Amino acid sequence: MSTDPTAETPLRALPTRRVDGVHIVRETGQSWLDGSEEILFERMTTSGLPLDSLSDELFATATNWPEQYHLSPSRANVLRALDLPSDAVVLEIGAGCGAITRYLGERCASVDALEPTLARARVAAARTAELPHVRVFNAEVADLPQVPAYDLVVVVGVLEYVGSGKDDTTPYVEFLSALRGVLRPGGRLVLAIENRMGVKYLAGAPEDHSGEVFHSVEGYREDGPARTFSRRRLLELARLAGYRDARALGAFPDYKLTRLVFDDALLCHSRELAVQIPRFPSPDWATPRPALVDEGRLWAQLVDAGAAGELANSLVLVAQAGGGTDDVEPEGLWPAERLAVYFSMRRRRPFQVLKRVDLVDEVVTVTSVLLGHGEADGLRVLPYSEPAVDGTSLVDKLLREPERLPELVGVWARLLEGRAKESSEGTPVDVLPHNVHFVDGVGRFIDDEWRSDAISLNEAKLRGAVLLARDLSQVRPLRVWRAASVTALAVEIARHAGVKTDADGIRKALDREAEFQARVGGGKPGSEAYATTREVVRVELGRQFSTPQPDVAPERVWEAGQRAQQEAIEARDLLFETGRQLEAARAELDRQPTVRLARAFHAAVSQARRVARGGLRRMSRG
Repeated sequence: MSTDPTAETPLRALPTRRVDGVHIVRETGQSWLDGSEEILFERMTTSGLPLDSLSDELFATATNWPEQYHLSPSRANVLRALDLPSDAVVLEIGAGCGAITRYLGERCASVDALEPTLARARVAAARTAELPHVRVFNAEVADLPQVPAYDLVVVVGVLEYVGSGKDDTTPYVEFLSALRGVLRPGGRLVLAIENRMGVKYLAGAPEDHSGEVFHSVEGYREDGPARTFSRRRLLELARLAGYRDARALGAFPDYKLTRLVFDDALLCHSRELAVQIPRFPSPDWATPRPALVDEGRLWAQLVDAGAAGELANSLVLVAQAGGGTDDVEPEGLWPAERLAVYFSMRRRRPFQVLKRVDLVDEVVTVTSVLLGHGEADGLRVLPYSEPAVDGTSLVDKLLREPERLPELVGVWARLLEGRAKESSEGTPVDVLPHNVHFVDGVGRFIDDEWRSDAISLNEAKLRGAVLLARDLSQVRPLRVWRAASVTALAVEIARHAGVKTDADGIRKALDREAEFQARVGGGKPGSEAYATTREVVRVELGRQFSTPQPDVAPERVWEAGQRAQQEAIEARDLLFETGRQLEAARAELDRQPTVRLARAFHAAVSQARRVARGGLRRMSRG
C-alpha cells in the first residue's frame, strides 16, 4: 500500500481541461450510451438526495431498467464482497455512471476513474463530487502513463468489449498487460465479467450482449458485439498478461446486481448454502428465455456432480501483478477462510446487511454484518454469527409428509415462543417456518435477525401462518393439505400454532405483511415509495391467496412444438372431413328432389364451415 495515498498520480499530472467536474485528457470519440445519462446528471446535481452507494432514496427515483442499473445499491456488491484496503490508491477502468466509483471513493484513500464516454463521465463526476480524493477522467487505457502508481485496478464489465467480439487473444492480453504496467509490485487486479458457460446460459437464457440463445456456450459461432470467457480461459488470459496468483470467484445472479460471490470451497463445505443462496431463475436482462430447463434444479445437480465451480453466471478475477521483490505480501482481498459473501437484496439503507460465510476451525460459520445503522420505523435488524445448518427444512419435511402438518407447525410455534422469551430487543418477526431446519431430528432456527416492538407474538405467528400457507399452496394442490382455500389453510396453520383466527384475521395479517415489506424495502411510512411497495405487495399476496398455482413446470419448447404439430394434424383431418361431407352433399343432390337437396346441402356446408373454423383456430395457435 502507498505510504502517501493523497500523492498525485501520474494520470493526475497530465494536462487536462475540466468540464462539469470531469478531467478531459483528450476527446476519445466514444459514445456508449443507454439514454439515461442526461436525466441522471440532472438528478445527481439538483435532486438534493443522498448520493452514497447505499442510497435507497436515489434508487427510488429509477423509472426504467437503465436507471435501476446505474442507481441500485446492489451495483457495488461485487466489490463490497472483497476486503478492499482503506489506504489503497485505486484506478477504475470504465466508470460508467459512477455506481462503483462512488463505493470505491467511500472505501479507499484515492480513486482515479477512467470513462471514455463524456456523458457518462459527467454523471460519475457528479455522483462523487463530494469526495475530493476521487477524480474522474474522460480518457482511455491508452492514455495512461505506464508508471506503477496503483495498489488496485478495478475493471467491471469492460473486458468483454475490448476485442469487439472477435476471437483473437491479442487485444485482451494487451489490455490486461497495460493495466499490469500501472500496478505497483504486489498490486491487485479485480475484474468482473460474465461467464461464457454460466448456468443461466446453459438453461437457455439469451446471451446478455447478443440476445441469442446458446450463443456463448456454443463458442460464438458468429462474432457478436462482445465476447466473454470461461473461467479457465479467463485465468489463461491473466497468465499470458503476466499476472500471478490469479483466482476466479463465482457470482450470482451476475456481477451487475450481485447477491452472492463465492469460492469453490463453498461447494465442498456447504452444499445447502451453495444451492439455496442463489435465487433462480436468474434475471434475463435482454429478452425472456425459452422454457428449456429449471435453472435452479440444474444448478443443484451441477453442485452435486462437482461441476458447478466452472459454471457460475459471472466471474470475479483477482490477480496479482508480478515483478518487484518476493517479500511483497499480497493483500488479503479474499481471506483464506472465506467461502462466500452474500447480500439481502432490496432493503432500505438502515436494514442493509452483508453476510460472510467462513470456515472457522472446520465449522462453516455465517456472520451478518450491518451496512446501515440497523433500526428505523419500529423495526431493527440484528447482527449475528452462527454455525451454518446443513439439515432438512421444515417446508421440505412437509412436502414429503403432508400429514405431519399439525406436528411440525407445533414444533415451529414452540421454537418461536422460546425465542420470544429470550429476546430483549422486541418480538422476533422473522422466525418463520421456512427458517426452521432439522438436524438429527431436532429443529433449530437459522437467519433470525428481525425484531419489532409493534408486533405481538400472536401476530408473528399469524405472519408465519400466512407465509407458510402461501408457500405450500404454490407447490402442492390444496387437496394435499385438505383445505378448501389458501385462507382456510392459513387458519388451520394458525390453529396448530395456538392462535384462533378466521378469514378476517388472515386478511388483516396479509395487510400487516404488506406494511412490513414496505417498511423493509419500500420507504419511510408516508412516503410514495412506501405506499407503492405496500400496494404492490398487497396485490401480489391477494393474487397468491385467491388463485394458488401449484408448482407446474412451464411447457418446454419441444413440448410446445409437439403440441402444435398434433393440433395441425387434427386441423388437417378436420378439413378432410369437411371435404368428405361436401362431396356427400353433392352426391345426395343428384338423387333427391330439389328442396330436400338444398336443405341437406346447406346443412352440410354449415357444419363443414364450423369444423373448418375450429381447425384453423388450432392451426393459428400452433
